[in-house]
Amino acid sequence: MTIADLLEIQEITLSEPLFSDLLYQDMDTIILQEPIEKGKILVDEEENPVIFAGYNSNIGWIGCCTLFRNPSLPLIEYFEEAELEMYQENRSIVTDTVREYYSKNLQKTVLPGPDDLNPNRASSIDELLKKTMGFETGSLCLDCCCGTGVGSMVMRDHGMIPLAYDNDESLLVRGMNEGRLKPERTMWIDGRLINDFLTEPVPVSCGFMIGEVHSFNAHIWKDIIIAACNASEKILFTTGTEPEIIQVKDWASEAGKKVEIFESDSDPIYDRWICFSE
Repeated sequence: MTIADLLEIQEITLSEPLFSDLLYQDMDTIILQEPIEKGKILVDEEENPVIFAGYNSNIGWIGCCTLFRNPSLPLIEYFEEAELEMYQENRSIVTDTVREYYSKNLQKTVLPGPDDLNPNRASSIDELLKKTMGFETGSLCLDCCCGTGVGSMVMRDHGMIPLAYDNDESLLVRGMNEGRLKPERTMWIDGRLINDFLTEPVPVSCGFMIGEVHSFNAHIWKDIIIAACNASEKILFTTGTEPEIIQVKDWASEAGKKVEIFESDSDPIYDRWICFSE
């Protein structure tokens, strides 16, 4: 399903250039620059507006998305002046549809990163999850700094519902091209902002091969880890080295998690050191 399908039109272009732009209310001003002849508003199950769409005979349907922000008063007043149709859809369906819209745009515009996945990595992550928190079929889970999506693939194979995010768009494109990442469940965002993009509770946060953590980027990784901890009850992070996992443990503890760390023999390179809570 596409955004156009939800609004019963042929095609639509959202005015926000990037998925991450959906947070910012000043994005509303872009659509206000184009005169519209008629409009459509999509609301969620609680009647909150999530997509505004306007028709201009010169450029077709244009829209803006207020899933993750409140619509501005000028935006509301602008559409109140147009001939309007109202549509309603479940918020989770709209969110998946919007994520897919931006993910497909990435696949069209970004060259994929290298496919350097170790063929044994999936089985080692599978074994690691069985040893720690196990698999909860139907459970939502975050794949923090997902790379090309091997963690998401393993969790999905066990009936979990991963939501993946990373700041490297080329890795995301590679993961989607290979089928490890699903476009509707993938976000190109700064991981420090993950809680701003969540529309429902997530029980589990996982991050496989967090790092590399150095003195110059440790403050960024700290914020990413704490944000993922704040987003869920259970956590599981892996690193390649012991000093890195000790830092992750300290950050998770700072976020209020009771965690333990151990060395794993499942993967001696990528996921050697484990930090998890139950």
